[in-house]
Amino acid sequence: MIHEINKNELSITKDSAPILTYCYGDPETPPYFHPLYAPDGRIVTEGEHTPRHYPPGICFTLGTVNGEQLDPNTLTREREPSNGGGSEDFTIVTTWKASEPLLVETCATDVHPPQPEVQVLDIAIALYAPTTSLEFAGNIGLGCRTVEMEYRKAADANGRLGESEVNGNRSVWGTLSGITAAEQSSVGVAIFPHPTNGETTFLAEDASFGYLFAQAVPFKVNVGLTRTLKYRVLAYIGDLFTVDVWKYHQDYIG
Repeated sequence: MIHEINKNELSITKDSAPILTYCYGDPETPPYFHPLYAPDGRIVTEGEHTPRHYPPGICFTLGTVNGEQLDPNTLTREREPSNGGGSEDFTIVTTWKASEPLLVETCATDVHPPQPEVQVLDIAIALYAPTTSLEFAGNIGLGCRTVEMEYRKAADANGRLGESEVNGNRSVWGTLSGITAAEQSSVGVAIFPHPTNGETTFLAEDASFGYLFAQAVPFKVNVGLTRTLKYRVLAYIGDLFTVDVWKYHQDYIG
């Protein structure tokens, strides 16, 4: 069930148990998912936005557009009307403009019902260039800032393990798992970029609050066209030795 809070946040629950909160009311911060819960109720993302730090939770960032950071003072953001029927999906539209619309960014999210060991989110970011061609570069992609974990390890689909191995390398998926400092139990988060996104470089940091980022290669969107980036996010109970991340990836792309 979707609950709207002050037109700034969406909270989704299942049988009164929380699944996630989506925060989109602050123009100074990209919209983000936090908290995101594992199926057993543990929070797997870490919180508030602070300058010169990673964005909170699960967050899509635009990088640079035509060589510049977009000015948050030029944006409007709103939720599209729900299609009804009790569906746990939602869409947020952000329009960036100066004298005329420059970029329309549409984030559509599908929240899957919780499974015994995983919670799944499907996120699609559509980038439309209404008036001029746009070149995207830099830190464009989907990132995850996780709770404080002990013995945390990043890993990817190529069998690399640890920050020094994963960081800066291309792969079809990446994950970060460890033992939560609060509950002393194993959890993990994985990011699956869709193959249609093109090649993805994973950036990883194992220190303190772990961070994982799926960075897209630079691309151009010609005027009047749309480029869509798709991702699946997995919040799971366990670690790389108990959860078959490859199986869930195949479920996504298959």
